[in-house]
Amino acid sequence: MMDREQFTSAVLAAEPTLYRVAKTMLRSEHDCADAAQQAILQAWEQLDSLRSTRYFKTWLVRILINECSTILRRQQRLAPYDAAAAEAIPAPAADDHSDLYAAITALEEKLRLPVELYYLEGFKTREIAGMLGIPENTVKTRLRAAREHLRKDLKGACFA
Repeated sequence: MMDREQFTSAVLAAEPTLYRVAKTMLRSEHDCADAAQQAILQAWEQLDSLRSTRYFKTWLVRILINECSTILRRQQRLAPYDAAAAEAIPAPAADDHSDLYAAITALEEKLRLPVELYYLEGFKTREIAGMLGIPENTVKTRLRAAREHLRKDLKGACFA
């Protein structure tokens, strides 16, 4: 069982991942912060349900994904869909891989999220399957489909 200090350290270590995963699903800075805070709160309240501390980050990301899904459902119920606002994506970093960044953000969520978790966050397909509540082979299929989409979208693009 984790104590308060261990929990705090583990959350701080996972914070960049939480932000990137939330940003992949929600895109709004405000919603990302809300989702991360709520996920951390839920993790603290449900800490006794964590089977092993070595899976803390995977467990916390799963809670975050569930919270992001809740926010998305709430937004669909409460407000009319504003495509322009939903697609407002921040500018890429100065190390300009903007073609790749744009291609990844253009993927539909069911493909974009596994790409983020696998290639950018370093989770294994088995862990991603657990986080998303889908079979491992579905994760592999989605990663393959995402690579195909990216290959088509980036054909002819050059990276320095």
